[in-house]
Parts: sequence; C-alpha cells; structure tokens
Amino acid sequence: ETANTGLNALRVVLEGAGHSLAGENLVIVVETLSVLSGGDYFHNGSDNNIDRSTKAWANASAIAFQNLKLIVDDFLEPQSADDELRLKSFSAREAILDCCVSFGKSQHDINTSLTSIGMLWSLADQDSTPGTLDLVLSKLTCLALDNRAEVRNCSVNTLFSCVVGLGDQFSNDQWEKCLNKTILFGIMKHMSSAINGTNGDSLKQNESNESQRYKVSVHHSRDSASKQWSTTLVLALRGLERVLRLFFCRLLRKSIEVSRHSNQHREVWLTATWNEILRMSFDCVCISGERETLDLRLAGVELITLCSQVSCKAGIGAATNT
Repeated sequence: ETANTGLNALRVVLEGAGHSLAGENLVIVVETLSVLSGGDYFHNGSDNNIDRSTKAWANASAIAFQNLKLIVDDFLEPQSADDELRLKSFSAREAILDCCVSFGKSQHDINTSLTSIGMLWSLADQDSTPGTLDLVLSKLTCLALDNRAEVRNCSVNTLFSCVVGLGDQFSNDQWEKCLNKTILFGIMKHMSSAINGTNGDSLKQNESNESQRYKVSVHHSRDSASKQWSTTLVLALRGLERVLRLFFCRLLRKSIEVSRHSNQHREVWLTATWNEILRMSFDCVCISGERETLDLRLAGVELITLCSQVSCKAGIGAATNT
C-alpha cells in the first residue's frame, strides 16, 4: 500500500512537472520503477531480499508501468528547439531501456510485457543513433529468449521490424554485429538449442513452476515447449528472409568496399555470415519430427531458396572478383 500511494503521488507530480524531469532525477525515477516491475532483469542490488514478483505486488507493478508509459509517451521528446532529447544522455537512455526490459520480463501481466516491447521500438524510432539502436537490439534479443512464447514471438517480430525499418541507417559494423551477434548467435542458435533441449516436454509439466496468474490456453499443436520454441524460430527465419530480401545487395556492396579499403585486407565478413545462414537453414530443414516441426522445415527450405535467388542475382563470387 505504501508503494501504491507513492506511485500515485509520483504520477501526479509527473503530470504537472514531468517536462522538467531530466538528468540524474530521470535516472532515479526510472530505476525505481524498474525495481517495482516484478521482473528479474534489473535487480542486482542489495534490495533483492524483497520478492516483488508475488501477487501482492501486482497492483504496484501496474501503477509503476503507467508512470513509465507516461514518461516515454509525453516527456522524452524535447519541448523546444533549445532542449535536447533526453535519450541523448547515456545513463538516462540505458535506464529507460532497462526499465522496459524489466517490465517485459515481469510475470504480473502479459499485456504489460507486450506493451513494453513496443515501447523499445518507439524509443529506437525517437533516437535512431547507433548507440540507441545497438542497445535496443540487445534488449530485444534478451526478451526474444523469454520463457513465455507470446513475449518471445512479439520480441522477435519487433526486432526484425526495427532492423527492416532502420536498416538504411546501419553502418557496415552495425550490420556485421546485427547479423552475427544479434540474429544468428544471439537468438537463432539459442532457439535451436532450446528446441533440442526441451524434448517435447508438455507445458503442463512446467506450469507448477510458474505463477498461477499466467495461464494461456494453447492448441494441441502448440502444447509443448519444443513446439512453441519451433514457432518462435520460424518467426526468426521469416524475419531473416525480410532482411536479406531488402538489404542483401547493400550488405554485399558495403562489406566488399570495407574489405578492399582495410589495411588488414581481411576476408569479407559477409562470406562467413552467409555460410552460417546456410548451415542454420539446412539444420532446420533436417530437424526431426512430424507435423509439429513441419513449419520449421518449410521455413528452412524457403530461406535456402531465397539465399540462392539473391546470391545468383548479385553474385557474391563474381562481385568479389571484379
């Protein structure tokens, strides 16, 4: 009750003077909201002895999220030409993004988790500088490996929408990091391991370990952890298709230009990445299972087909030799 009262009072203050919130004060407020989220992402201090993921803290978490949403929606944009975007401050930017992730990982309310994922995309759209984009993608990668299928799927879709929407602004180094560290080894490799590690365990066996507040009815075709991880990996494969369809020629051109002008004359990084994409696609095609893995195998076939089409059109080998 004390926390609820304080959060309600904070909302009144924000509604009246939120435009003045900046610097260290902004960081303190946002970090406080993170602690009250009920998620396990932020908590690394001495306050860990209080478990705010319990039902008793659900209302406080909901009010805290309303405050965060008010800050993100109304008070991050500069109020005048003389003001700076508050996300330009590294500490404020990291605190707000961490807060979104903390609410995304909170088990109190699935709708809050999904909304916080959308907020990450909004923040990237507000400030599309390399620093913010790299942080947003790393946070979405974290949420894309959540134990809840709805949160994973939303995070994967948001991640690829962010890449597709802002990919024109990526540098060569950002593309290399995005494809290798974020997409291939950040999420897809872990998803493949999760599929192989769950062994088709029924979700009912795991429900005892989760909050009884979180209950979702699922179709029999998605009633095991393995099946749900397969669905998430299908979304990732489809997302990678979108990226390659739109940006392959640009990636090829940029990577070759950088390699030619590099003092080390290193190998084109896209070649190694391309081999890894093909290997992962082939692994999906060859995965065992019946109808529950059919969509995954088809997605692997379609990605390999797309790779053949775009590479034949642009010609990795031919472009490298010209």
